Amino acid sequence: MTSQTSAAHASGPVRFRVVSVEDGMMLRQLLGKRLKVSPTVAAEIVRAGGAYVGIVRMCVPTVRVTEGERVTVYPRAAEITAIDPGALRLLHRDEQCVIVEKPHGVPAAATRAANRGTLAQALVQRLEAEGVLRPYVGLVHNLPAAAAGLALFTIRGQATESFYRSFAELPMHRRHRVRLRGGFPGERVVCEAPLCHLLTGGTGGSWRLARAGDREQLAARSEFSKLAELGEETLAVVDGSSAEAIRLHARALGLAIVGEDEPSATLCLLAEALAFTQPRSGAAVAVSASLPGWALLPGEVLASGAPPGLTDVDA
Repeated sequence: MTSQTSAAHASGPVRFRVVSVEDGMMLRQLLGKRLKVSPTVAAEIVRAGGAYVGIVRMCVPTVRVTEGERVTVYPRAAEITAIDPGALRLLHRDEQCVIVEKPHGVPAAATRAANRGTLAQALVQRLEAEGVLRPYVGLVHNLPAAAAGLALFTIRGQATESFYRSFAELPMHRRHRVRLRGGFPGERVVCEAPLCHLLTGGTGGSWRLARAGDREQLAARSEFSKLAELGEETLAVVDGSSAEAIRLHARALGLAIVGEDEPSATLCLLAEALAFTQPRSGAAVAVSASLPGWALLPGEVLASGAPPGLTDVDA
């Protein structure tokens, strides 16, 4: 296999600069030449959100490039299957927000490598089909792709002012369900270790437990309550925390979420319940997610209404 062919099938990014003989080429032509793929495949990489010129994601294959520009490509983006907008399971919908039930393995929002195959893209397409002019959606609370549960998005059209911040700063009751490895210390345990947000490469950054000397430490609190002991694992609910805080606080307690750090594994973390007062209308919103097999108590049966495409580790 040649190095060019290897690049075309690489899972990581391919980076290069536009040289003089490539000045003015369309992006699909440039990618076809550099990656040794057909124009159709090159165009699909771009449409899937797998190509950047500089730091800007390009989704139009016919955009032209200029000598000296830096291009970053994620060739595997073309292989991602788009989500059918009609298959989205909406648990709440009003004029400003939507709550979607996210299956395991599906990104809620665009990743660095692609925007195809995400809930956000499918939601935009659904709004377009409903006649919303150039819709924008904003994911309020992040949820790892390997996890499942409730994903809250703000929605608006081109002519509507942004109100994302009013949702992002809104007090909400959030409850997650997790399956943990390791001995659970009692019926209830609280971790209040502060967190630190690291900004890296325009990808949204990452989180870790704060260390002595970190200048901007963020307060966080995760309250774990035992539901059931399942052999060497424990099923628990966690109140008042984010998915990232739960993962880090579990580690701080000497526990691990089942599926954590296992490539392509189901992460046994479910955004189970969400309740808040809609900041625009004042309406009370309270939604619960379907329980996948791993989240059931002993004797419970998987509900027939569970969303299609949900991958369970032991259902």
